[in-house]
Amino acid sequence: MIELSTKSLFFACLIIVAPFLLRYRSRLRKTVFLALNVLVITAASHSLLQWVITVIWVMLPYLLMHFWGSREKLKPFMIAGIVVIYVYLAKYGFVFSLLHLPEIFLFKILGLSYFLFREIDYIMQYKSLKEEGYSLGCIDYLNYILDFYTLMAGPILRYREFVDDFYGSGEETGFIPITKKELLDDINRVINGYVKVYVISAILDSWAKYWFDGLKDHDGFLKAAGAFCIFAFFNCWYIYFNFSGYCDIVIGAAGLSGMKIHENFNRPYMSVNVVEFWNRHHITLSEWIRDYIFTPFYKWLLSVPLKKKILLAQCISLFVTFLVAGIWHGTTMDYVMYGLFQGLGIVVATLWKTKRKKWLGKEKNKKYENNPVVITVARIVTWGYICLTFTFTGYPVMSLFTGR
Repeated sequence: MIELSTKSLFFACLIIVAPFLLRYRSRLRKTVFLALNVLVITAASHSLLQWVITVIWVMLPYLLMHFWGSREKLKPFMIAGIVVIYVYLAKYGFVFSLLHLPEIFLFKILGLSYFLFREIDYIMQYKSLKEEGYSLGCIDYLNYILDFYTLMAGPILRYREFVDDFYGSGEETGFIPITKKELLDDINRVINGYVKVYVISAILDSWAKYWFDGLKDHDGFLKAAGAFCIFAFFNCWYIYFNFSGYCDIVIGAAGLSGMKIHENFNRPYMSVNVVEFWNRHHITLSEWIRDYIFTPFYKWLLSVPLKKKILLAQCISLFVTFLVAGIWHGTTMDYVMYGLFQGLGIVVATLWKTKRKKWLGKEKNKKYENNPVVITVARIVTWGYICLTFTFTGYPVMSLFTGR
């Protein structure tokens, strides 16, 4: 068993060797990719039991759709079933405490949360994929779910895009061409990613931990609040450099292998509100929750309980969507609070924009939005809010208030 991360020698060797094995399109390419993916899962498994459970979890959606994929009415039950299993395997502590459930397994499965999103996408899109003639074979499915480039921290893949990219036009064979500029850009991106993760974010992480650990030593509210803000500042930048650095590594490395991975960041800390932030930060997650949580829930609210109450339905849907997204990020109450604050921020930003348009009118509102002072203030406020709410990710902030 190895501890799989971007800093491990195993992963470094993998991204160096993979381009030599995968940049040539042939009938064996998908089998070679599967062998690499299985190797990663096997190497990262703590025991045979963990490996077996991982295989069962990964294969479950494929088997469900293989035998009952034509029964659309069963899809909600299939998804509910794999979500329940996910909650148990991911060890959601507050759920275990609430329901008094025993924890049988001591390990956590690598990439479990990203498996879940891909499995739901596969189930939801199965019928249309089949009608469009997409390959739905076991090897293609496993390569989609287990893709080692995006296994640890995304970006989130879609089955249709993965297959289109992997096979190209479907008729191409031989070496996948790459220009000198593309080669240098991909290598440069991998190197920059490693610098972000293991130099810049490592320094920021140590400073964030220093200020968080010292919070208990400050007497008085103002001193503690000031120290908390400094901690939030360093933690916020740590999250950006660590996560975007990882994405740089895997996007560049996959590019060397002739594979494309979606961009996941677009200067998120330049956003003027929380809505825009989530269109720039973890972009693939925002798109996924929009398609599979927000849109279906919003349509349901408009069709039954909240007919014609568009703004109310939109706000409720946004709040619920980001609460769920927050809980997906982690298994403790801190992540519940994280989801609550993100949902609140999204709702407030949506209401403010809607009401402002109504109060100012189209022309005045446009001038307001393009005002340099307004833009600067909005960016500072948004970034400050994100800094404070991001403190709930990775740190037991709730313990500061509960004393536990």
